[in-house]
Amino acid sequence: MRRLPSLIALRFFEETARHMSFNRAAAALCVTQGAVSRQIRILEESLGAKLFERDHKGIRLTAAGMQLLPCVTDAFDTIERGARQVASATGRRRLVLSVPPTFATQWFSPRLGSLAVELPDVELSVRTGPSDDCHCNIRFGNAALPGAQSELLMIERHTLVGAPRFASESLDALLARLPALHVLHNDARLELWPSWLAAAGLPAHHAENGIEFSTLEQAIHAARKGAGLAVVDRNMIVEELAEGSLARMSDVEVTGPYGYWLDIAPRHATLEHVQALAGWMREEVLKMG
Repeated sequence: MRRLPSLIALRFFEETARHMSFNRAAAALCVTQGAVSRQIRILEESLGAKLFERDHKGIRLTAAGMQLLPCVTDAFDTIERGARQVASATGRRRLVLSVPPTFATQWFSPRLGSLAVELPDVELSVRTGPSDDCHCNIRFGNAALPGAQSELLMIERHTLVGAPRFASESLDALLARLPALHVLHNDARLELWPSWLAAAGLPAHHAENGIEFSTLEQAIHAARKGAGLAVVDRNMIVEELAEGSLARMSDVEVTGPYGYWLDIAPRHATLEHVQALAGWMREEVLKMG
């Protein structure tokens, strides 16, 4: 039985040595900087040797790190060649995509049939959190990600929605009677309600109370069931509006400042099936108008 260090830790070590930066390695691997640091620490502890020197100027390889790097690179090159040969022989290509939970359920999943037609020979693995084998990542944010091929797919378009049975009532009456459905991020309410009320010229006190949810998807479901009103990104409720399970309570719409970005790790940017996925996503966004 082989006695090897963690292959994940070795992969993180190679990527960090390639970039000489924990931040750039994290971007390339579609993970956080903390995840990279943890894996490097695990590897150093298993080897009993320090692999990087860290100071105010950045990081650099130690003598042990310089000794290990070419061995790791050669080993991963061999594995990659073997995997490509097998994939070419079977005609199947694997694509690992990381997407936020609500995006996965509300936007991505309803379009999987179209994607299967576009990429019939691709084996898709959809995650709701980054992983070291991630080819590309859908990220909620307001800026491009340094160190990655990063493009804005769609900007948020917030609108006030509720159950269709409320559509005949006046907006003032609804706001006075129904709770506001809020979405939390890092245990704090997102500014969806205050921003929308300000754009609509309505009093801020309508957002003071209400019900809080940990995901946008939960707030959408509660709004459909008539539990209250929600300020929701229209991109995430295309089906609900089309089928009539949700109705807009106002024509006021607030755009941005956040949106969904497609980040592709540099080492995967030239892969044909990754670029095909990016092209398909752009077309799907354009269809939305």
